[in-house]
Formats: sequence, structure tokens, C-alpha cells
Amino acid sequence: MCTMWGYKMNGLKKFLNIVIIILGILFIGVCADMVGNKTMNTSYENLSELDQNAVGDICEVISIFDSKKGNKEVWDIKYNLRDIGCVITNDEDTFGRSYVVNVDMSGDITAQKIEMPDNYSDISVYRLADVSPNAVSLKLYSKDKGYVTLKNKDILTIKYTENSANLNGAGSLKESYVKNTFSDTVASPDSPTADVTVGFDMNEDNIALLGLQYRIIDDMRTAKTKNDIKQLIAEYVTVRDEQEKKYPEFAEQQQRIELVDGRTQYVFYRISDLTGDDMTYFNKEKSEAINFYSAYHYLCTGKYNDDVSDFLNYKGNVYSGAVLCEILDNNKIATDWEIKLDNSSNENFRSQYTLIKDYCKKNCGEYTKEKTLDDIKREYNYEEITEMARALVKGNAE
Repeated sequence: MCTMWGYKMNGLKKFLNIVIIILGILFIGVCADMVGNKTMNTSYENLSELDQNAVGDICEVISIFDSKKGNKEVWDIKYNLRDIGCVITNDEDTFGRSYVVNVDMSGDITAQKIEMPDNYSDISVYRLADVSPNAVSLKLYSKDKGYVTLKNKDILTIKYTENSANLNGAGSLKESYVKNTFSDTVASPDSPTADVTVGFDMNEDNIALLGLQYRIIDDMRTAKTKNDIKQLIAEYVTVRDEQEKKYPEFAEQQQRIELVDGRTQYVFYRISDLTGDDMTYFNKEKSEAINFYSAYHYLCTGKYNDDVSDFLNYKGNVYSGAVLCEILDNNKIATDWEIKLDNSSNENFRSQYTLIKDYCKKNCGEYTKEKTLDDIKREYNYEEITEMARALVKGNAE
């Protein structure tokens, strides 16, 4: 009996010794990681190339919000990236680091401040130790974007990879950072979203009316005089009113997407201009830019590389929303138009198109009377536009 008890005690001792050894190894590992984080590669130049690219991308975007350019050049006073923190996490490998930008982490033993180059020296960047609770949770979190609580604030977190940190356009870390911070800052938390709830009615009339809008948008972008822009706005409102009359549910969804995601896309283009990345509509570099009617032609002739339904239901409205922001901006159609946009409720809803239509009512009366919808169709060769729409419907049915 005593012998059996002795065996049990010896077994328990061995188990406890193993547990103590494992805990000791973990403790040493934790200490080594925290000491290493505090003492090794603490300057920007010593980070891995991927981490340099990612941290540099974020700092480059933040740095445009300075006294020379000012946030008005991007949007308005509410959106200033110097006041917004974020965490970016290297998702390329298991031991990828997390970096906290624009949040004061001094005093946190799991965070080490990174010495930044002179052009980014006023932007705070901290690297989290791999063993910190925040870093562990960020690595385990499966989505590309989320939030973590730091210093009693919900901070945006974004994962990056070799691809996203080396891109300038669609799918880039810059795009994700700009769009998410903008949405979080400018949109009301309780705002209706820009979800696709109504499928695009795939008939040639609906598609052709969209094509006609694109023809007019192209001319609006290149209009030289105030009278030209008034004439084109009157034509554009006439066409959109016709589509709204025939397809009211889609027209409402179109405006919602233009407002919520179109203005976000526009801000990304503005920042792209200021950082020299030169991205423009349809995710093209300016040297490869196509206009809206060319995109319509590609769509109808099967040369568009993306999903046609997704373009008609969503992406096309994002791009048209962005270009309406450009038209509002370049033609001084409404003072402080950015803050007049409102997605807070259905009662107060004001989209880019709302502001353009209001301008038309007040300033384009003579032009509205000048041309009927049929006149506009003849001017823009609506037969050709309809032929392309017919080809798209036929191709989509096959």
C-alpha cells in the first residue's frame, strides 16, 4: 500500500516538475520576446522590407495632413488622419509584427517606440511584442479589418501582406486604411449602409439609360465654361429622373452607394493625388485611364474583366459617386458641399446627386426647358448606346 502511494507521489512530482519546466520555458520565452522587442531593430531602417513598406505607406498618407496642404484639400475638418490611430499587423507569416500608429503607448512594457526618419519623425509608431495580449489577439483574428481597445479607445486594425503593402491602388494597404478611417470618422455610426439590396434590372432600357448617364458624365468632367456645365447638369438630371421614374428602387440604392462608398472612393483618389500614386477611376493609373463611356463599352462588349452584375449593382455606382464629388468640387456647385452630404437618416438624406439636382432647380431652368429627353437621346446617339445594351443583355442570357 505504501509502495503504491509512493509511486503515485513520484508520478505527481514528475508531472509537477514537467509543468514547472514548461512554465519556466514559457516565462523565459516571454521575457526574451519582450526584451528583444525593446532592444532589437528599434529604428525604421532596421525593420524588415515588408514592415518598412507597410509602416511607410501609413505614415506617407498621414503626413499629407500638415500645415501646407491641410485637411480641407482632402475633405473637411472632421477627417484628419493626424488625430486617428490604427494598428497594422503583418499577416505574411506566423510571427509577423503589429505596429501601433498615432496612439501614445509610452509606459506600456509590451510596446517599443520605433525611431522614424526625419520626414515622419512627428508620427508615433510603436511595435508590439509578440506575446502581448493585443498582438496575440490580432494574429488570431481571422478578418482583414477589425478593432482593438487601446488606451480606452476602439482602434482600427488592418492586416497587410506582401501584395497589399506593395500596391498603390485597389487592394492596397493605403486604400484599406484611407477608406476605413474615412468611413469611421465621417459616417454616422447609425447611418444606413450601402448594401446591395435591389438587383439591377437587366433590360436594355435600364442599361442604356445608365450608358447615357456615363456619356454626359464624361462631358461634365471636361466642360470648359459655366454655361456648359449648367447645360450638362440639366441633361444629366433629365436622364436620371427618367431612370428614377422607371426603376425607383434601384435609383434609391444607386444614390445610397454613391453617397456612402462613392465619397470614400473620392477621398482615396484625392489622397492618391497628394501622395503621387496617381490612381483614378476604374482602379487605373492615370496613364492608363479610361473614361466612363469606354467602361460602358467594355462592359457591353465583354471586355470588362470583372463581374458584370457586380459592376451594375455596386462598383459602377461607387465610381459615379466619386466622379459626382469631383464635379461638385471643380465647379463650385455647392459651398461646403462635403458637410452638406448626409446619410444619417432617410429623412435628412442628401447625396451628391441631391445637391446637383438642387443646383439644377435653382440655376439651370432655361437649359432644362431647352432640351427634352428625346433631344438628349438624339444628341448622344442613343441608338448606339441601346445597341450595346442589347448586346450585353443577350450575352448575359447566354
